[in-house]
Amino acid sequence: MTSTLLSEWTKLRTQRGTLVALLVMCVLMVGMTAFFAGETETDAVVGGDDDVVQMGLAGIVFAQVAVVVVGASLVTAEFASGMIRTTLTATQSRLRVLAAKAVVLGVVVFPLALVSSALAFISVRAVVGTALLLTSYALLALGMGTVLRHAGATIAAGAGLLFLPFLFIGAFPERIGRRIEQATPLAGMAIQSTTDRMLSPFDVHSGMPIGPWYGLAVAFAWAFGALALGLAGLRWRDV
Repeated sequence: MTSTLLSEWTKLRTQRGTLVALLVMCVLMVGMTAFFAGETETDAVVGGDDDVVQMGLAGIVFAQVAVVVVGASLVTAEFASGMIRTTLTATQSRLRVLAAKAVVLGVVVFPLALVSSALAFISVRAVVGTALLLTSYALLALGMGTVLRHAGATIAAGAGLLFLPFLFIGAFPERIGRRIEQATPLAGMAIQSTTDRMLSPFDVHSGMPIGPWYGLAVAFAWAFGALALGLAGLRWRDV
């Protein structure tokens, strides 16, 4: 397993697109934190009811696209070049290959997201949870990339899955909007909330549709589901 992990680490750090996407993720998190700092201070002074913690971490809405690119490129680049055949020949266990990719991806994305989020430090749960949420989105993209085997399709599908719920919650009645918040990867955003509103900067609904840690669990359930489908594809479909 060690040799497989080292191999996947080498692939990740030598992919220019992946490194750029990681840098973009950090820049977006830090940049949006700085941008919302003024809004947060002003709102606190005038007695606004916005969730200042979630506003400070609003960069996740944009950074999630970057982590989708990171997760997708880690596997789709191999399918595009044909190197996946070499990988699966050198390591016969499909589970070991996918697990190594997931571990390397998590080990890279989580600490970078944690450091970037920590600049908006107000709540330990919100900061650590945001880093975990971005990690779950990266793993979701990895699983989707293993299924779809195409970078463009994976990035489009991943971005759609993460962004469409934002549009739907305002387009449907509140009852349906609640279900969307509870059942999609968007549920993970609850980990940032410190008020009775799950999506303070974006949502007009009041009340929490799901608990913070339960919401994060839903996001990881989507990620593990995608990875399971990806593993099934590696095992039972010709590469």
